[in-house]
Amino acid sequence: MANKSPRAPSVPSTGTRVILPPLSPANRAGTSAISSNPDRLLDAFDVFVASRRGNGSDEQQPDPIDFLNQNFSSEAQIVSQLSNIREAISDRMDRLDDKISSALQRQSESAELTQQHVQDAKVSVVNLEKRIRLVQEKASQSEKTVREITKDMKRLDCAKRHLQRTITTLKRLHMLVHAVEGLRQACLLQPYPDYKSASHLVDATRLLLKHFDAYTQKVEPMRLLATKVDDLQAELKFSLVRAFRIVNFGPEKTKQMEKKGKKTSLVRPEDDILVDVGSETSDDLIEESQDLDEDPKPKRPPPPPMSPDSMAGGVLLIDAIGKEARIEFMTGFVQDQLIEYSKIYKPVKEKPIEKPRVSSFMAQPEAPKDDAKPEYALEFIEKRFLWFSKLLTGIQQMYPGVFPTYWNLEYHLAKNFLRRTKSHLLALLSGPNKDPDANNATILLKALQKTIIFEKDVCSALQREYGVVFLDGPKKDTAGNSAANVNSKAPPSIKGSTVAIGEDSSANEIEEDGRAPTENVAVEPLLGLASSAFDKHMRPYIALEEQSMDEQLVSSLEDRTVDTRGNHPVFTTSTKLFVYIKGSITRCTNLTKGNTFFLLYNAFQDSLRKYAQVLSSKLPPPLPAKTVGPLNMPPVPFAKNPLQQTEAPPAQAATYKVPVGEEVTICHVIGTCEYCAETVEALEDLIRDTIDDEFKDKIDMMAQQEAFHEITAKAIRVLVSGLENRLDEPFKMMSSINWAMFAEVGEESDYVRYMHKEIQPYVSSSRTLIPKSYFQSFCDKFALGFTSMYYDSIIRLKTISEQGSQQLLLDVYNLKTLILKLPVLEVSTASTPTARKAVTTGSTIAPAMYTKMVQKQFKNIELLLKMTGTPINLLIDVFKDQWPGGTALDLQQVMSLKGLKRNEQAAMLEKFGLDPKMARKGATVNMTSATIVSERFQAVQESASRVDMSQMRQKVNDFRNSFRPV
Repeated sequence: MANKSPRAPSVPSTGTRVILPPLSPANRAGTSAISSNPDRLLDAFDVFVASRRGNGSDEQQPDPIDFLNQNFSSEAQIVSQLSNIREAISDRMDRLDDKISSALQRQSESAELTQQHVQDAKVSVVNLEKRIRLVQEKASQSEKTVREITKDMKRLDCAKRHLQRTITTLKRLHMLVHAVEGLRQACLLQPYPDYKSASHLVDATRLLLKHFDAYTQKVEPMRLLATKVDDLQAELKFSLVRAFRIVNFGPEKTKQMEKKGKKTSLVRPEDDILVDVGSETSDDLIEESQDLDEDPKPKRPPPPPMSPDSMAGGVLLIDAIGKEARIEFMTGFVQDQLIEYSKIYKPVKEKPIEKPRVSSFMAQPEAPKDDAKPEYALEFIEKRFLWFSKLLTGIQQMYPGVFPTYWNLEYHLAKNFLRRTKSHLLALLSGPNKDPDANNATILLKALQKTIIFEKDVCSALQREYGVVFLDGPKKDTAGNSAANVNSKAPPSIKGSTVAIGEDSSANEIEEDGRAPTENVAVEPLLGLASSAFDKHMRPYIALEEQSMDEQLVSSLEDRTVDTRGNHPVFTTSTKLFVYIKGSITRCTNLTKGNTFFLLYNAFQDSLRKYAQVLSSKLPPPLPAKTVGPLNMPPVPFAKNPLQQTEAPPAQAATYKVPVGEEVTICHVIGTCEYCAETVEALEDLIRDTIDDEFKDKIDMMAQQEAFHEITAKAIRVLVSGLENRLDEPFKMMSSINWAMFAEVGEESDYVRYMHKEIQPYVSSSRTLIPKSYFQSFCDKFALGFTSMYYDSIIRLKTISEQGSQQLLLDVYNLKTLILKLPVLEVSTASTPTARKAVTTGSTIAPAMYTKMVQKQFKNIELLLKMTGTPINLLIDVFKDQWPGGTALDLQQVMSLKGLKRNEQAAMLEKFGLDPKMARKGATVNMTSATIVSERFQAVQESASRVDMSQMRQKVNDFRNSFRPV
């Protein structure tokens, strides 16, 4: 190969010439060995093709040029081996043709053999089908043969099963008959049946009868046998009740109780142990067929009391019979025990005793009879509870260890005793048998207290001595939860009884074998069962509490003693009243938290309303209103609204005169009202948290709080009016000065010093006696009223000279300084017994809102005086410049104080910019309309200064209630 370039091999574009790269010396030896042997070369080519296809190059055919380049070093070598390669390929093709021919020949021969095999297989299938049918026929024949062989064996197995069931049923029937017979024999034992053995037999008969439930109604003997069992159980229960009665009451009384109950024994009369007790009626119970000629039988002695062991066996018998039997037995037992209680303590209407007629000449003065009260009277209620305590003790002695704990007999006895006591108390508290002492609050409270104590004591005794377990939450005994309603759920045999036993839901379960449950279940507490009878009949107690509070209110009318222990002094009558209310709540809640407590809450509301009136009576009365005749008011010339000309003057506010030292009492009223309002709110929360749930939504003492807040607002108005009334004299001194002839400006005027003398002690003493918020309200109202009065006094002056206006400005500055310091005035010396020392640690700066309001009020006064001292030629310009909001009415007031005549005023008003016609009309009106407008302004200011305390307090309370839990 001539080309020795190191470039990658390239495929020629035309012809078959191939350019081969040079081979390395290492590969030349192996290449020459393969290329010289054509067979090995063809094998290497097969391997080359297989390796390329095995590497995932199926989509592209192996490149033969690569193979040639690998096995031949030059083109000449290829050409020299072509003939050998062609011969080797021809030999290989001949061999492949021979193999193909041989394969085709073998395939043709095998096709004929395959067809023969298929035919043989079909024949075999047909033969197999015949053999299968033959096997099926033989199997059917074998099955028939087996059936014939086992036919008798199946009959024997079926007979065996039925025989076993029959034998089992016969055995059970035999056992049932023997158990019933044993039960009958146990009933016939004298003097008392064997209850313990009978209890086991009852269990056995119950279990055995369950197997014959399907035959009880269809098979007559089985029905009779079941009826016999029921009769024997009834007889056992009857005899057991009789035995318990004999232990408790004796044979004679037991027989009388049975006659009243109309229940007789199922045994023969001659076998009855009570037949011969009481010879008067024994003959009626003996059969008429008895031989009369025979000697009468001797009277049978009364049966002895049953032993505790036998009675315990009877309890086991009752449990074995079932839950309903236990309820019936306990109902009868409790009813028997409480018969004597109803006889002694049930209220009855006494019939009037007719006096026997006696001859007049033999008549003698009757000895005075002792007015003894009956045993059931409310005054002797503790006798009822002593009777029940003795009853429990007697039962424990007569029936020691008889009643198991899970029966809770003592609990049911106490429960029914309390229910009967409640019915007796209701009859004593209202109705035709009402006790005269039902209106006596002392006896009523003692009776209620003793009833509650007994309920607590009996619950503790039941838990401690009898193992009774109570539920956590008590269930109230309402009118709908009566004995009659409960008895509607009881079995028919005990309906109509006044005792409700076994009504607890936890005790209504029955064990799987039909026995009564023997687990000690929790029962409802007894608290409130009898004491709830008093709840709707405690009016005398409420009246007694109201009387006590009314007596306190009467004594508080003249009592002005002050309690100084708190932040602010209050009347001791208020603290005494709330202490009494708290004690009354404690006394009442120890007895009841229901309707009686709600009635007491209503009494508290009434007493607090009355006490608010008592506090109001401590305020001085208003002065009589000044009667003012009709004014000939000319129309206001500068009114924008024509309705202002006919507007009626506002009603004059009430004024008060506060004697010296009486302001302290007014401050005490304010402090007491604040204390009462806060305490009433706490009292409302206390009552709402304590009272029963059904009354919680009805508790609302907002009206009482409003009453105290209204008295507080009134007291503040009185305090303000009293100080204003004390300033009447200095204002008269101010009016008496001839300000038109005032020539020299000096120190503050005498009336200013007089005002200082009146205001400072009044305000400083009030500051220490009332709460800060109310004192601030007092300062606001007084400052607003004082500035209005001062402004009105200035415009009422006739004429003020320039020096007079300067003096008034000096006085105004002095008074403004005083008024600004009102909220922070301190007491220099204790002027009253309850005055406190000045607070040196408090703030000495008045509130910003107060300062702004005072400065605004005094600014109008200062502007008025400055305009009054301004020369006439500069008045209009200065007025417009320094009084931007000034009106023509203000300008007319200034001109009147300067002493200008009407025509001069009209010219000035026209210069001010007013219509000449209106200016002349305004000058004609002069000060009359100015005075009226000033009075209206003062009235409006007073009306605006009165804050609606009720509305404000309502908003505060609504805000508080929004955070209270629902």
